[in-house]
Amino acid sequence: MDSPFVAVARAADIPSGGFTKVDIAGRAFLVAHVGEDWYAVEDLCSHEDFPLSYGCLEGGRIKCSLHGSRFDLKSGRPLEEPADTPIATYRVALADGQVWLDPTAPTNRG
Repeated sequence: MDSPFVAVARAADIPSGGFTKVDIAGRAFLVAHVGEDWYAVEDLCSHEDFPLSYGCLEGGRIKCSLHGSRFDLKSGRPLEEPADTPIATYRVALADGQVWLDPTAPTNRG
């Protein structure tokens, strides 16, 4: 896989319904595996800057354990209050048994 993608985990190490936190150049991301789909989002709740990696997956959503906001992993859109601002989403790909993430630019922000 070519730049700007970075290998962040072995695909076999993240079972469906699971996620992992990864750090790239001092920035935290959450990589989630749901069914056949893979997602990468910033590891910060947009409501209180609390790590989403402390939360749990609920299908295609991540729940913040601080105040209970849920975010759509595909769009980053908040699904419940108190959060009202999307989290950043990033491109993720699979190749050669590895999960690759492009940390250069969110896919849901212009």
